[in-house]
Amino acid sequence: MADQLISNRFLRFCCIGGLGFVVDAGITYGLVALGAPSLWARIPAILVALTVCYRFHHGFTFRKEGKAPWRGWYKFLISNGIGSIINYGSYAGVLLIWPGSPLIIPLAVGSCVALAANYVLSACYVFK
Repeated sequence: MADQLISNRFLRFCCIGGLGFVVDAGITYGLVALGAPSLWARIPAILVALTVCYRFHHGFTFRKEGKAPWRGWYKFLISNGIGSIINYGSYAGVLLIWPGSPLIIPLAVGSCVALAANYVLSACYVFK
C-alpha cells in the first residue's frame, strides 16, 4: 500500500513537473526572443515555474486541502532552490559543451537532473 502511494505520488509529481517544464521553457524562449541572454532568461522562468508547481503540488501531488499557504511556498522555494541550482548548472553545462544546441535540450537535461532532488525535498520537507 505504501509503495503504491509513493508511486502514485511520484507520478503526480512528474505530471506537475511537466507543467512546470512547459512554463519554464515558454518563459525562457519568450525572454530569449525578446533579446535576453538565455542564462539570464532562466532566472525569472525558474521562479515562475516553481510558483506554479507549488500551487499544483499542494492540492494535487501531496493532496493538501485548502488554499496553499505562503509559508509553504517559501519552504518550497528554499528546498527546490537546491534543485533549481542543479537544474541551472546542468543547463549551463550543456550550453558550455554544446553552445549551438536548441534551448529545449539543456532545458530538458536540467529538469531531468533536478527531478530527484526536488521530489525528495518536497516530500520530506515541504509537504511532510
